[in-house]
Formats: sequence, C-alpha cells, structure tokens
Amino acid sequence: MYYVILILSIIFEVNAATFMKLSEGFTSFIPSVIVIVSYFLALTLYIWLTKVKELGIINALWSGGGTILITINGILFFNESISFIKVFGILLIVLGIIGLSLPIDFIIH
Repeated sequence: MYYVILILSIIFEVNAATFMKLSEGFTSFIPSVIVIVSYFLALTLYIWLTKVKELGIINALWSGGGTILITINGILFFNESISFIKVFGILLIVLGIIGLSLPIDFIIH
C-alpha cells in the first residue's frame, strides 16, 4: 500500500509541474487550478508517507522519481533538449533510488 500511495503522490506532483508550465505564470485559469489541486494532493500523500516511513527515503524516492518523470515529460511534450549528460544524470538518480530502497541487510551480507 505504501508504494501505491508513493506512486500516486509522485504522479500528482508530476502532473502539477507539467501544468505549471501550461498555466503560463498562473494566467491560464484551468491549468492553474490543476496545479493547485495536484500539489495539494501530492503533498497530502507525501506528508502521510512521512508518518509511516523514514523521511530521507521518502524524500529521495518522491523527488527523484518526480525529477525523472518531469524530465521525460519535458522532452516528450515540450521539446526540451536531451543529451548524454541528461540521460546520465537520470541513470544516477535511478541508482540512488535503488540504493536507498535496498534493505541494509542486503548490502551488508
């Protein structure tokens, strides 16, 4: 259940960031409302997650996962640049998320 809530929180956060670009500085009403509602839902779920899991791990998974998806959205929907360095950075984030998600017993043994 924890991962489902985390994924939902990340999706709401990515949705908010994507519509933030479409809101044109909060001058477009519907995208602006979507930004506010999406961030409210993302942060509500994020706050609940910090009650049940370690803050450092939740923050890394939430922000790292969101960063990866927002970068992909920018490339696919807004024609933002793609480069070796950008792809390498995403791979490093993925490795960091995996490293933080592994149980400590797995690493020691």
